[in-house]
Amino acid sequence: MTRALIIVAIAIGAVSLYVTTAPAGQQAVTPKQFAALTKRVTKLEKDNKLLLGFAGIVATCLDQAALPTTKAPAYHVPATGEATDFYVLGTTNLDCVNVLNAPALKNLRARLGR
Repeated sequence: MTRALIIVAIAIGAVSLYVTTAPAGQQAVTPKQFAALTKRVTKLEKDNKLLLGFAGIVATCLDQAALPTTKAPAYHVPATGEATDFYVLGTTNLDCVNVLNAPALKNLRARLGR
């Protein structure tokens, strides 16, 4: 019986706490706030579309494994025993190279480098 009373007391306490701290009702959004949110969502959707397109191009065009590369004394694939500075993703497909160097993707790279 005491367990039941403790549970009821806790439930009453939780309900009373909720009633005192809950907001009174819905808050109105002004037309200016709605327009700003609409503009922001539109921009984010456009960026998302560009990024998904770019990810698709990268996924289909990069048909070779990462190539070991070194930059000293010049940018080249290292010879046997030469240290690798970094790896570069590559492709042998000329159409992919042209797409990746297209002006639209240059604009995307500029936008993402904010």
